[in-house]
Amino acid sequence: MYGFVFSKVDVVSRGVWDLFNRDGELRYRSSVGDYEIYDLKGHIAFLALNRDIVYLDDVEDVINKLDTKPSELIFVSRHAMKNPRPMFTSHVTGNWGAAELGGKPNTVSLANPHTITAFYRELCRLRVDYGLDQFECYIEATHHGPTVMTIPVTFIEQGSSEKEWGVTRGWELLHNIVSEFIEGKLVSNYEPAISIGDLHYLTMGNRLLSGEADIGHAIPKYVSPITEDMIIKAVTMMTHKPVKAYVSWKAIDSKTRALVTEVLNKLGVKLIKRT
Repeated sequence: MYGFVFSKVDVVSRGVWDLFNRDGELRYRSSVGDYEIYDLKGHIAFLALNRDIVYLDDVEDVINKLDTKPSELIFVSRHAMKNPRPMFTSHVTGNWGAAELGGKPNTVSLANPHTITAFYRELCRLRVDYGLDQFECYIEATHHGPTVMTIPVTFIEQGSSEKEWGVTRGWELLHNIVSEFIEGKLVSNYEPAISIGDLHYLTMGNRLLSGEADIGHAIPKYVSPITEDMIIKAVTMMTHKPVKAYVSWKAIDSKTRALVTEVLNKLGVKLIKRT
Protein backbone atom coordinates (compact mmCIF):
# COMPACT_ATOMS: atom_id res chain seq x y z
CA MET A 1 0.00 0.00 0.00
CA TYR A 2 1.28 3.43 -0.98
CA GLY A 3 0.72 6.88 0.46
CA PHE A 4 0.12 9.92 -1.75
CA VAL A 5 0.58 13.39 -0.29
CA PHE A 6 -1.08 16.55 -1.58
CA SER A 7 -1.38 20.12 -0.34
CA LYS A 8 -4.45 22.28 -0.74
CA VAL A 9 -2.30 25.44 -0.96
CA ASP A 10 -0.10 24.11 -3.80
CA VAL A 11 -1.74 24.80 -7.17
CA VAL A 12 -0.24 21.76 -8.93
CA SER A 13 -0.88 19.43 -6.02
CA ARG A 14 -4.46 20.65 -5.68
CA GLY A 15 -4.99 20.36 -9.43
CA VAL A 16 -4.00 16.70 -9.50
CA TRP A 17 -6.02 16.06 -6.34
CA ASP A 18 -9.10 17.53 -8.01
CA LEU A 19 -8.68 15.17 -10.97
CA PHE A 20 -8.75 12.15 -8.67
CA ASN A 21 -11.75 13.65 -6.87
CA ARG A 22 -13.54 14.36 -10.16
CA ASP A 23 -13.17 10.73 -11.14
CA GLY A 24 -14.67 9.56 -7.83
CA GLU A 25 -11.45 7.85 -6.77
CA LEU A 26 -11.18 9.49 -3.34
CA ARG A 27 -13.18 8.32 -0.33
CA TYR A 28 -12.95 10.22 2.95
CA ARG A 29 -11.66 8.20 5.92
CA SER A 30 -10.78 10.58 8.75
CA SER A 31 -9.04 13.78 9.81
CA VAL A 32 -5.83 13.96 11.82
CA GLY A 33 -4.53 17.39 12.77
CA ASP A 34 -4.10 19.48 9.64
CA TYR A 35 -4.74 16.52 7.31
CA GLU A 36 -7.76 14.93 5.72
CA ILE A 37 -7.13 11.28 4.97
CA TYR A 38 -8.76 9.45 2.08
CA ASP A 39 -8.77 6.05 0.45
CA LEU A 40 -7.37 6.18 -3.07
CA LYS A 41 -7.97 2.90 -4.92
CA GLY A 42 -6.98 0.88 -1.86
CA HIS A 43 -4.09 3.18 -0.98
CA ILE A 44 -3.95 6.23 1.30
CA ALA A 45 -4.08 9.88 0.24
CA PHE A 46 -3.19 12.73 2.58
CA LEU A 47 -4.47 16.25 1.91
CA ALA A 48 -2.74 18.97 3.92
CA LEU A 49 -5.23 21.76 4.36
CA ASN A 50 -3.21 24.82 5.30
CA ARG A 51 0.50 24.18 4.75
CA ASP A 52 2.85 24.00 1.81
CA ILE A 53 3.99 20.53 0.92
CA VAL A 54 7.69 21.00 1.74
CA TYR A 55 6.83 21.82 5.37
CA LEU A 56 4.86 18.66 6.16
CA ASP A 57 7.47 17.23 8.54
CA ASP A 58 4.76 15.81 10.78
CA VAL A 59 3.40 13.50 8.08
CA GLU A 60 5.49 10.64 9.47
CA ASP A 61 3.93 11.18 12.92
CA VAL A 62 0.46 11.18 11.38
CA ILE A 63 1.21 7.93 9.55
CA ASN A 64 2.40 6.29 12.76
CA LYS A 65 -1.06 6.90 14.26
CA LEU A 66 -2.76 4.90 11.51
CA ASP A 67 -3.63 1.22 11.70
CA THR A 68 -1.93 0.58 8.37
CA LYS A 69 1.34 2.16 7.25
CA PRO A 70 2.15 2.87 3.57
CA SER A 71 5.32 1.31 2.25
CA GLU A 72 6.21 4.37 0.19
CA LEU A 73 5.25 8.06 -0.04
CA ILE A 74 4.70 9.99 -3.28
CA PHE A 75 4.42 13.78 -2.99
CA VAL A 76 2.78 15.72 -5.84
CA SER A 77 4.06 19.30 -5.95
CA ARG A 78 4.79 22.43 -7.92
CA HIS A 79 8.43 23.15 -8.76
CA ALA A 80 10.06 26.56 -8.41
CA MET A 81 13.46 27.91 -9.48
CA LYS A 82 15.19 31.30 -9.65
CA ASN A 83 15.30 31.38 -13.46
CA PRO A 84 12.09 29.51 -14.28
CA ARG A 85 11.60 27.34 -17.32
CA PRO A 86 9.05 24.60 -18.12
CA MET A 87 10.13 21.47 -16.27
CA PHE A 88 9.03 18.19 -14.70
CA THR A 89 11.22 16.75 -11.96
CA SER A 90 11.51 13.85 -9.55
CA HIS A 91 13.76 13.49 -6.52
CA VAL A 92 14.09 12.48 -2.89
CA THR A 93 14.02 15.04 -0.08
CA GLY A 94 16.59 16.00 2.53
CA ASN A 95 19.13 18.62 3.53
CA TRP A 96 22.90 18.20 3.27
CA GLY A 97 23.24 21.27 5.49
CA ALA A 98 20.82 23.87 6.84
CA ALA A 99 17.08 23.34 6.45
CA GLU A 100 16.27 26.39 4.34
CA LEU A 101 13.07 25.00 2.80
CA GLY A 102 11.54 22.58 5.27
CA GLY A 103 12.85 19.33 6.63
CA LYS A 104 15.53 18.73 9.22
CA PRO A 105 19.09 20.08 8.93
CA ASN A 106 21.87 17.65 8.00
CA THR A 107 19.32 14.88 7.52
CA VAL A 108 18.08 13.11 4.39
CA SER A 109 14.98 11.05 3.72
CA LEU A 110 14.92 7.40 2.72
CA ALA A 111 15.24 7.11 -1.07
CA ASN A 112 13.93 4.45 -3.43
CA PRO A 113 16.08 4.84 -6.57
CA HIS A 114 13.80 2.63 -8.62
CA THR A 115 10.71 4.77 -7.95
CA ILE A 116 12.51 8.09 -8.42
CA THR A 117 13.96 7.05 -11.77
CA ALA A 118 10.82 5.27 -12.98
CA PHE A 119 8.85 8.51 -12.50
CA TYR A 120 11.59 10.45 -14.28
CA ARG A 121 11.55 8.15 -17.32
CA GLU A 122 7.77 8.21 -17.56
CA LEU A 123 7.66 12.01 -17.31
CA CYS A 124 10.16 12.17 -20.18
CA ARG A 125 8.23 9.62 -22.24
CA LEU A 126 4.70 10.95 -21.84
CA ARG A 127 5.24 14.72 -21.96
CA VAL A 128 5.18 14.65 -25.79
CA ASP A 129 1.89 12.74 -25.79
CA TYR A 130 0.38 15.55 -23.72
CA GLY A 131 1.67 18.27 -26.03
CA LEU A 132 4.23 19.38 -23.47
CA ASP A 133 7.37 19.04 -25.58
CA GLN A 134 8.64 22.36 -24.20
CA PHE A 135 8.86 20.88 -20.70
CA GLU A 136 12.26 19.49 -19.79
CA CYS A 137 12.67 16.51 -17.46
CA TYR A 138 15.24 16.10 -14.70
CA ILE A 139 16.09 14.22 -11.58
CA GLU A 140 17.09 16.81 -9.02
CA ALA A 141 19.71 16.61 -6.30
CA THR A 142 18.45 15.74 -2.83
CA HIS A 143 16.98 18.91 -1.32
CA HIS A 144 14.20 20.54 0.75
CA GLY A 145 11.65 19.03 3.12
CA PRO A 146 9.87 17.23 4.47
CA THR A 147 12.29 14.79 6.04
CA VAL A 148 10.92 11.24 6.29
CA MET A 149 13.37 8.63 7.54
CA THR A 150 11.39 5.38 7.79
CA ILE A 151 9.38 5.44 4.54
CA PRO A 152 10.91 6.08 1.10
CA VAL A 153 9.98 9.45 -0.39
CA THR A 154 9.63 10.53 -4.02
CA PHE A 155 8.60 14.02 -5.12
CA ILE A 156 7.15 14.54 -8.59
CA GLU A 157 6.87 18.17 -9.63
CA GLN A 158 5.63 20.52 -12.35
CA GLY A 159 7.16 23.95 -12.79
CA SER A 160 8.71 26.29 -12.65
CA SER A 161 6.60 29.48 -12.42
CA GLU A 162 2.94 30.40 -12.03
CA LYS A 163 2.52 30.15 -15.79
CA GLU A 164 3.64 26.50 -15.86
CA TRP A 165 1.92 25.59 -12.59
CA GLY A 166 -1.41 26.43 -14.22
CA VAL A 167 -0.93 24.16 -17.27
CA THR A 168 -3.77 21.70 -16.75
CA ARG A 169 -2.34 19.18 -19.23
CA GLY A 170 0.57 18.88 -16.83
CA TRP A 171 -1.83 18.02 -14.01
CA GLU A 172 -3.38 15.39 -16.28
CA LEU A 173 0.06 13.95 -17.01
CA LEU A 174 0.91 13.71 -13.31
CA HIS A 175 -2.51 12.21 -12.59
CA ASN A 176 -1.93 9.58 -15.25
CA ILE A 177 1.56 8.71 -13.99
CA VAL A 178 0.39 8.40 -10.37
CA SER A 179 -2.44 6.15 -11.61
CA GLU A 180 0.10 3.99 -13.45
CA PHE A 181 2.12 3.70 -10.25
CA ILE A 182 -0.98 2.64 -8.30
CA GLU A 183 -1.74 0.00 -10.94
CA GLY A 184 1.80 -1.41 -10.77
CA LYS A 185 2.70 -0.31 -14.29
CA LEU A 186 5.55 2.00 -13.26
CA VAL A 187 8.40 -0.35 -12.43
CA SER A 188 12.16 -0.11 -12.75
CA ASN A 189 14.87 -2.45 -11.53
CA TYR A 190 18.16 -1.19 -12.90
CA GLU A 191 21.30 -0.97 -10.80
CA PRO A 192 20.81 1.43 -7.86
CA ALA A 193 23.26 4.31 -7.78
CA ILE A 194 24.04 7.68 -6.23
CA SER A 195 25.49 10.85 -7.74
CA ILE A 196 28.22 13.08 -6.31
CA GLY A 197 29.37 16.46 -7.66
CA ASP A 198 26.89 16.89 -10.50
CA LEU A 199 24.69 19.96 -11.06
CA HIS A 200 21.44 20.40 -9.15
CA TYR A 201 19.60 19.14 -12.23
CA LEU A 202 21.46 15.94 -12.99
CA THR A 203 23.21 15.89 -16.36
CA MET A 204 23.17 12.13 -16.87
CA GLY A 205 19.77 11.88 -18.52
CA ASN A 206 20.88 9.65 -21.40
CA ARG A 207 22.47 7.15 -19.01
CA LEU A 208 19.28 6.97 -16.97
CA LEU A 209 16.93 6.78 -19.94
CA SER A 210 18.97 3.91 -21.36
CA GLY A 211 18.65 1.93 -18.13
CA GLU A 212 22.26 2.17 -17.05
CA ALA A 213 21.20 2.95 -13.47
CA ASP A 214 18.45 4.08 -11.12
CA ILE A 215 19.46 7.14 -9.09
CA GLY A 216 18.55 7.74 -5.46
CA HIS A 217 20.44 10.37 -3.52
CA ALA A 218 22.49 13.05 -5.27
CA ILE A 219 25.02 15.32 -3.54
CA PRO A 220 25.42 18.34 -5.88
CA LYS A 221 28.64 20.23 -6.58
CA TYR A 222 27.47 23.34 -4.72
CA VAL A 223 27.52 21.44 -1.42
CA SER A 224 30.84 22.31 0.18
CA PRO A 225 32.62 20.70 1.77
CA ILE A 226 31.38 17.22 0.88
CA THR A 227 31.97 15.16 4.00
CA GLU A 228 32.28 11.49 4.87
CA ASP A 229 29.01 11.73 6.80
CA MET A 230 27.18 12.97 3.70
CA ILE A 231 28.49 10.12 1.57
CA ILE A 232 27.55 7.56 4.22
CA LYS A 233 24.03 9.02 4.41
CA ALA A 234 23.67 8.96 0.62
CA VAL A 235 24.61 5.27 0.56
CA THR A 236 22.76 4.05 3.64
CA MET A 237 19.53 6.05 3.31
CA MET A 238 18.44 3.98 0.32
CA THR A 239 15.94 1.15 0.07
CA HIS A 240 18.48 -0.67 -2.12
CA LYS A 241 22.21 -0.31 -1.48
CA PRO A 242 23.82 1.52 -4.39
CA VAL A 243 26.05 -0.62 -6.57
CA LYS A 244 27.87 2.41 -7.92
CA ALA A 245 28.40 6.13 -7.47
CA TYR A 246 28.69 8.50 -10.42
CA VAL A 247 31.24 11.12 -9.43
CA SER A 248 31.71 14.31 -11.47
CA TRP A 249 35.49 14.16 -11.14
CA LYS A 250 36.41 17.59 -12.46
CA ALA A 251 33.75 19.30 -10.33
CA ILE A 252 35.44 18.38 -7.04
CA ASP A 253 38.93 19.21 -5.75
CA SER A 254 41.72 16.73 -5.11
CA LYS A 255 41.06 16.52 -1.38
CA THR A 256 37.41 15.69 -1.98
CA ARG A 257 38.34 13.15 -4.67
CA ALA A 258 40.55 11.34 -2.17
CA LEU A 259 37.81 11.39 0.47
CA VAL A 260 35.12 10.17 -1.93
CA THR A 261 37.37 7.36 -3.17
CA GLU A 262 38.24 6.24 0.36
CA VAL A 263 34.68 6.28 1.68
CA LEU A 264 33.16 4.56 -1.34
CA ASN A 265 35.81 1.84 -1.17
CA LYS A 266 35.08 1.36 2.52
CA LEU A 267 31.34 1.09 1.80
CA GLY A 268 31.82 -1.30 -1.13
CA VAL A 269 30.38 1.05 -3.76
CA LYS A 270 32.00 1.20 -7.20
CA LEU A 271 33.24 4.65 -8.19
CA ILE A 272 32.47 5.74 -11.75
CA LYS A 273 34.29 8.87 -12.82
CA ARG A 274 32.36 11.34 -14.94
CA THR A 275 34.59 13.78 -16.79
